Amino acid sequence: MNTPVHDFLTDYSNKNMIRCHMPGGKGMNSPFDITEIDGADSLYEADGIIRKSENNTAALFGAGATLFSCGGSTLAIQGMLGTLKQISEKNTIIAGRYSHKSLLTACILLGFNIKWAYPEEYLSTVISPEEIERLIDSDTAAVFISSVDYYGGEVDITAISAVCHRHGIKLLVDNAHGAYKVFTKNHPIILGADMTADSAHKTLPCLTGGAYLHLRDAALYPTAKNVMGMFGSSSPSYLILDSLDLCNSFIAGNKEDSLRTIKEINALKKSLESIGYTLKKSDDMRITVDAEAYGYSGYDLAQLLREKGTECEMSDEKYVVMLFSVSQKAEDFEQLYTIMKNLPRKGFSESEIHTVLKPECIISPREAYFSPKETIKTENAAGRICGGIHCPCPPCVPLVMPGERIDGECVKELIRYGVSFIEVCADR
Repeated sequence: MNTPVHDFLTDYSNKNMIRCHMPGGKGMNSPFDITEIDGADSLYEADGIIRKSENNTAALFGAGATLFSCGGSTLAIQGMLGTLKQISEKNTIIAGRYSHKSLLTACILLGFNIKWAYPEEYLSTVISPEEIERLIDSDTAAVFISSVDYYGGEVDITAISAVCHRHGIKLLVDNAHGAYKVFTKNHPIILGADMTADSAHKTLPCLTGGAYLHLRDAALYPTAKNVMGMFGSSSPSYLILDSLDLCNSFIAGNKEDSLRTIKEINALKKSLESIGYTLKKSDDMRITVDAEAYGYSGYDLAQLLREKGTECEMSDEKYVVMLFSVSQKAEDFEQLYTIMKNLPRKGFSESEIHTVLKPECIISPREAYFSPKETIKTENAAGRICGGIHCPCPPCVPLVMPGERIDGECVKELIRYGVSFIEVCADR
């Protein structure tokens, strides 16, 4: 796989040019830290080395076209929704309730209404095709779902895409945690999604902030580029672009090693279950441990693992989430098994079950967010209309949306997740 961005940066750095251009580091921090100099191409008007590299990525993933993002999947999601705004006169998005906040903020900025599809389990993104079918109406512009979620839950992309296409609407997928599926051949763009946002940096060897917007319809490439240029920085990082370019070479040359790593992850799951751990069903790139079944809270087990030299992706009252990468070292799995095998098991403990929150929507998220607001103690918020975006990170999912009336269950969950103060609409 050729690497046009990396080759250009290598050639330029070897010339030892006098850098009478931005950025101010002048190559001292990294010789590849440049801006849109002659020959370097421009991310939002790509017709040179960046476009060539994007075309390489599209071929690897099986997409009609791929756009690079230096602003993570957040920018890719903004690009998806902004592109949809350009091509559809309809104004409502059906979205899984526990979507990343970038879905909400993009809808607020673009003026989309949101109709929430609720899962059966708290913080899950697993939505049934039947529920999507039920929610579609004459104003539905697209369906937006997340797969994989933070616990590793996956949605039936094939079935939901069939529902969407039968109604003539687009399926947009937040696949931030699933870029590695380029190796397992079950990537959403292959299964029927029209647009997907992938965080390359989460599960592939890429710098933080490197992401993709994949399009099924290559004709939408210019529109998506213009939209991403509206949301993204006009000074994208060439260090990130270089890592996205090199990632193509990794994908092309490391399929067998990556599939072997996935097998090692799944083997570790079976080994942990054989020594008494209870695992929540999850995708191929993470292990979600039911800490309570082993006698701990998720927070306590994560702290114990931290003390033993293992930092996990996320923990909450019940679960510990370990997120891996296709470039994970084999010895990591051996060491992790040894650490967990030697942890003392305690008696089963169970926390209060989180409920699926379904607060009443009073006004639109956009109207609430841009209305006059005041900040109050969360304990006093029952009955008020939420005006801000409050979400623990990870998983960066809002618990109550702007425009919704905060009820007692919402107050309890907000406080449980450490939200002590909350913005509410001042005049409501």
